[in-house]
Amino acid sequence: ERGEHRIMMHGTTIHGTQYLSGADVLRPTTYYAPEAPIGQMFSQHDAAGRVGVVGLGTGSVACYARPDQEYVYYEIDPLVAKFAADPAYFSYLSSCTPDAPIILGDGRLTLAQEPEGGFELLLLDAFSSDSVPAHLLTQQAVSLYLSRLSDKGILVMHVSNKHMQLETVVARIADTLGAHALYQFYSGDNTADKRRSQPSQVVILA
Repeated sequence: ERGEHRIMMHGTTIHGTQYLSGADVLRPTTYYAPEAPIGQMFSQHDAAGRVGVVGLGTGSVACYARPDQEYVYYEIDPLVAKFAADPAYFSYLSSCTPDAPIILGDGRLTLAQEPEGGFELLLLDAFSSDSVPAHLLTQQAVSLYLSRLSDKGILVMHVSNKHMQLETVVARIADTLGAHALYQFYSGDNTADKRRSQPSQVVILA
């Protein structure tokens, strides 16, 4: 706990925060704030159907869910899933998508078991730590993700990283696969509350 927030961290990497009380307790923060690229996509996504999230963190995006949307989360670390699902630590999941499954395992392998064309929105959020899971960023991996989207589906890739320019990797893969791609760098909120929203780099593909 730091000030108004509870924070999930691993090393120097922030995986999400939540306000401890007040009107903003269920407002997504940091990279997932409504004004940040991921928040822009999720807040505007009103289509019914499945929404997949690879990389759970605190579960912030859960509170963008609408009644006719079915969320499913994929997480490799059982401890992350444990803390995100426990309202004593973070209440996004328990308050906003209490019945959504959390599938433990490697995101690429678990998505491979899903049917093609099943997702309207798919978020890949597994690249911000010091150790980048390179097998999630190959041409074959991105082709797999795109195959799991419906005809109107959108793939959102959170590529913020302190050490590597991952957006150029994704851009080259998108070009090779013939996918449409848009990139946004968000510089963050300039208010005193730095955790309300934070800088992020996001590529969306379709």
